[in-house]
Formats: sequence, C-alpha cells, structure tokens
Amino acid sequence: MSFTRPPLDLPRRIRYTDPDKSGLVCGPDPQHLQIARRWAVQATRTTPCQSHPLIVSLSELHTNALKHSASGLLGGRVRIEVERRPLLFVLRVSDEGPRPGGKVTIPEVATAGGPVGHVPRLVEGGYGLALVDAMALYWDFAGDACGPLTVRAAFDRSGRTRLAA
Repeated sequence: MSFTRPPLDLPRRIRYTDPDKSGLVCGPDPQHLQIARRWAVQATRTTPCQSHPLIVSLSELHTNALKHSASGLLGGRVRIEVERRPLLFVLRVSDEGPRPGGKVTIPEVATAGGPVGHVPRLVEGGYGLALVDAMALYWDFAGDACGPLTVRAAFDRSGRTRLAA
C-alpha cells in the first residue's frame, strides 16, 4: 500500500514574521511554474529588469525539481523562498528528494570537455544550472543524495549577473 498526501490547495504562500522573506509551495503541476514566476516578481518588490536573473533561475530550478525529484510526482511539492537583503536577493528552491526507485541526482553544471582555451559547450540535457551559474553571483546546495535537496542562489539586486559583473 502506498501513502499519498491529501490534496492541498497549491500553490500557497508561506507566511513569515520577517517582512523581507517570502515563500511559496507549489505542486507537481507544470502550470504552477507560471504562478511561481509571477509571485517571485512581486516578492522581490523591484522592477522586472532587476528581478529577471532571479526569475529565470527560479524557473530553471523549479523545472529541475519537477523533472529530477519526487516533487514531480502526484502529491509532490516544491518550496520556493525569496529573501530580500540590502544588496542581494537570496533564492532557495527545495525538492522532495529522489523519486522512489529512481536515480539519485545532485546539482552540477554539465559541460563537454574540449581543448585548452576552448569554451566548453553544454552536454545534452537542459541549461538549468548553467543559466543559474551564469546569472547568480553564487549558488550552492544543501541536502544529501537520499533526501530533500535545496539549491540556494544569490543575485545582485541591481539585476547584474555574475558574467556581466
């Protein structure tokens, strides 16, 4: 017998006492991505241009969570947090860990090697973490291979990306 969660009204906002922190919990429905992007523009309390790197990265990380983890299964959830700091936005996207019986994945930017001085090209697959790597000032992840994973990324509040800095 498998355990399934009762249906929740998702997406739903997470309430914080800190006014500079906002959160959203989404379900496995791909349409929640659009809702999450709109929510994040509001959560940053800035212009679309300044929030663009965060929004693009949110979309890629949310998609990765649905594609590579139990978050994409019936009853799955993706937790998204945006923290506003004086000079930075901090984005956290958490999944529900590996799919039952599925391959355990960890975040990494996949590139194909080449000669020295050659700009690496992305290998087959998505551009998710490569975009996050290019747009965020910094990113990392926490969690272990058998449990939930949280990817954290920091963005310049002016909208500048790491590669443009």
